[in-house]
Amino acid sequence: MEYSIPAEVMGQAQLSGYGMDESTMDDMISSVAHAVKPVTDNALPDPIDYLKEVMKQRGLRNKDLKIYIGSSGNVCSVLKRRKPLTLRMIRNLHKYLGIPAEILIQPYTCH
Repeated sequence: MEYSIPAEVMGQAQLSGYGMDESTMDDMISSVAHAVKPVTDNALPDPIDYLKEVMKQRGLRNKDLKIYIGSSGNVCSVLKRRKPLTLRMIRNLHKYLGIPAEILIQPYTCH
């Protein structure tokens, strides 16, 4: 299992390690590693479901997404998972709606 340890924490651990014996330093790093949640791909929501949730929260309709995604046909195709989000769409949704790019770039199934 892979763990994500913030760089600041590890930097502090290494800086404060001067003057500590090696076993104390190892114990401290081990404690930090166990305290951090594992990194999983499942931690982020599905891009289309998240987009639909943002639309619902902000009271947006399909036609409101035309300026970010393109034609109404494109909007419909993306929301029904017939077409994947393009890089241009992802950039627009991130820039103008504030949807995290990390969510939008995830792979998802198109039908």
